[in-house]
Amino acid sequence: MDEQGSSLKFQMIMQDEATLDRDRALVAFMQARISERAEVADKDEQRLLVGVHRVLQEFSANFERAERGDYFPGQIDALGWSLRCTAFAAFSEHPDFRMEFKP
Repeated sequence: MDEQGSSLKFQMIMQDEATLDRDRALVAFMQARISERAEVADKDEQRLLVGVHRVLQEFSANFERAERGDYFPGQIDALGWSLRCTAFAAFSEHPDFRMEFKP
């Protein structure tokens, strides 16, 4: 492999690690926000939180598998995108929100 090919491979590995780090942080952020809101949510918001929690469970159980290629990457990409949209729409003013969570 030439030097350019090695550089490209290294860059792809670094991008994959950055994505995994972002997704791990997103899962922790969303779990904390769901827990906070569940304490004060009315019935309608509780139903919404349950739905978001289901998506978060599927995503958190499988996003690292998708990076290795043994889960459906397109499905995980869609789940992650929807969680980033939810995080941005509902919690972008929270002090723990990170700009890399933006969709």
